Amino acid sequence: MFTVAVDVMGGDLGPRVAFQACKKFLKSRPDVHLIVAVTQDFADEAESFFASRKSRVRILPCETQISMQDKPAQMLRQGLKSTMAAVLREHQQGRAQGILSVGNTGALMVLARHLLGTLPGMDRPALATLLPTRQKPLLMLDLGANLGVSADQLVQFACIGAAWSKVQCAAAPRLGLLNVGRESTKGTDNVRQAAEQLQRIMPDYYVGFYEGDDLYRGELDVLITDGFAGNIALKASEGLSEWLSEQLHSEFRNTWFLRWLSFLWAPAIARIERRISPARHGGALLLGLDGVVVKTHGKSNERAYRHALEYLLQKVERFDKPRLLAELNRLQNH
Repeated sequence: MFTVAVDVMGGDLGPRVAFQACKKFLKSRPDVHLIVAVTQDFADEAESFFASRKSRVRILPCETQISMQDKPAQMLRQGLKSTMAAVLREHQQGRAQGILSVGNTGALMVLARHLLGTLPGMDRPALATLLPTRQKPLLMLDLGANLGVSADQLVQFACIGAAWSKVQCAAAPRLGLLNVGRESTKGTDNVRQAAEQLQRIMPDYYVGFYEGDDLYRGELDVLITDGFAGNIALKASEGLSEWLSEQLHSEFRNTWFLRWLSFLWAPAIARIERRISPARHGGALLLGLDGVVVKTHGKSNERAYRHALEYLLQKVERFDKPRLLAELNRLQNH
């Protein structure tokens, strides 16, 4: 059995969307228990909603929640009684094997670093997720947890990204740095300095600079960037995916002949949407923490929240800390 803790407060759509997603998730995964953190004003409603599954759900009432407007710098003074801190403590104390939050990313990083700590050699965690590409999933980090980073921190992200990929997939990962060009003279000082270090410490993994239009070619296993560029690239990709999906449906439905043949094209469109839908790739892991912490979009609907829960459980099931630490140590001390 697995137990995961869920912070359902702080999202744009409120906790009831998360309640629905949690109930459907429990139905599909009978081997999972949930700890659901809510504020006091939602505690009774949550107890009632999960009454039929009370043997597998523990409601955790808390004094406060963290909003999207709260400043991360205030978290260690004001956020320790929040739902977000509560689920992190459940993980820290071993009652949950991983956590999911829909709340403020900056606050989650600050509280997670404080309560869980980071892995050796990591100044801070990076937000990472697997993006679908033409050939194989691409692990991209950072996606928004650290807007500005040094060359050394980019190298740290590369070490944890490569170590995670190697442990998950066994094969030696191909790793690149996101840049505005492939030439060695392109990019900021931090990016060029990081490239020099990576060529030295992981020559078997590092394959050079990659540009934004390379993201979906499927040539890489890991792509490293700072959180500013990474978040823009991710959000632009998600917006494009949604627009393309709308265009496909519009084109097919606005022609009577194609509508009549919907039984032929509708399954293909559904398969494409399953591969590229942002809702199916809405979970991101804070890599570099001493634990399994997943963040999902603040605007997550029920579908996106359920996929984030599934993503969290995949990471819990495959988290091999001894092997991860061994590979991370090997790369850091090369």
